[in-house]
This record gives sequence, C-alpha cells and structure tokens, in this order.
Amino acid sequence: MKLSLKPEIIFEDQHLIVVSKPAGLLSQGEETDAPNLVDWLRGYLGRHYVGLVHRLDRNTSGLMVVAKRTKSAARLTASLQEGALVRHYLAWLVGDLKAPAAWKHHLLKDEKKNEVRVVSAKTGGAKPAHLSMTPRRRASWKNRTLTLAELKLETGRSHQIRVQAAAEGFPVLGDRKYGQYCREAWNLALERPALHSSFLSFPHPMSGEVMKFESPLPPDLDF
Repeated sequence: MKLSLKPEIIFEDQHLIVVSKPAGLLSQGEETDAPNLVDWLRGYLGRHYVGLVHRLDRNTSGLMVVAKRTKSAARLTASLQEGALVRHYLAWLVGDLKAPAAWKHHLLKDEKKNEVRVVSAKTGGAKPAHLSMTPRRRASWKNRTLTLAELKLETGRSHQIRVQAAAEGFPVLGDRKYGQYCREAWNLALERPALHSSFLSFPHPMSGEVMKFESPLPPDLDF
C-alpha cells in the first residue's frame, strides 16, 4: 500500500503549527534531496524560516510541533529541555508485555553508521536514556504475539525507543536495524517500524496555556 507523504495539519496559529507527519517523510532535508517536512512547511507557509523543535525518524509517523518564529522556537525548545513538552508514542512490540515498566539505559551513537547501541554508563560519550512503558492491548502478526505499548519519553535520544525496546528483548515490529528479529521475513513483512507519535503536550510559547493533542494509530498500524 502506497502511503501519502503529505502532512496533516492538526492545529495552527501565528506562532506555531502542529502536524501529523506520515511515515516515509523526513523531518528535515538531507543529502538525498528526499521529500521532507521542513521544505513542505516552507512551501505551505510561504517563508524560509521553519523552527524545527524536535524530530521523528523518517519511518515514524505522528505528531510534531514546529515553530513559526524564532521566539516561539526558543521557548518551545526550552520546554523540551525542561520536560514540559511531553511526548507519548504507541508501538507494536514483539512479545507479551504484562506490566508497566521503566526502562533506563545508556546509549552511544555511531554518527557515521547512524546506529545506536546500549553501553556502560562509564563509556565515553554515553548518554542516559529513560522512558516509561505501559501495555495497552495485544494482537497477533504472522503468528507472533504483539503488545501495543504506550511509551513516554523522559529523554530524547536518537532511535531511543527502538534501541531500548530491542535491548529489553521486545523489539519494535518492522524494525530492520535493531532487535533479534530484524532480518526475519515475518518481521520484514511490515514495511516500516510500528512506531507512532500519538500524544503531544506543551505550554503555548506565548500564552502559557497547556496545549494537548492526540493522534490515533494510522491505518497501516491499526491491527
């Protein structure tokens, strides 16, 4: 099934815009000149400046907030750093998870390979990665038990959910890079990692009003 790369606008005012990014769309441009959210927003807004506050991996879908002005970008970035910008994700994890858990690891990224691994806290360059996981429901995929987990990020590391889930033995379905099933045909049958940014909350950068947005699972992940 070919998916549209057009973002959905969820909310917009003069200071910011909240969009639901489709899987397959880059958050920002890279050397390949592939379609990306920043360029799309430049065309939509009719201006060059786009304040990208946070990112989603190319094949992760869901909610993002983007600033329209530099002051909004600075305040939203401060909210992200202070933990006031709250992000929840939904992910189909391979396995049967029965109870909520807090996952804590230290991660190290190889920039050249664009790969992240779990390392000792004493490893040079290692960064702490924390998230909380709550099981929501179960399903089956190619005769494999899956758990739909809600994950709340407490830190914002590259590939964090995918790496931590794999390290715990419950990798994200469809992940081709991390986890013990990444090369198995049944896992590859899903065309992208089953990961969706489902909830976003933050204080408005000007009014201070707490804004909350939710996004349901897209059709390709709604098992």
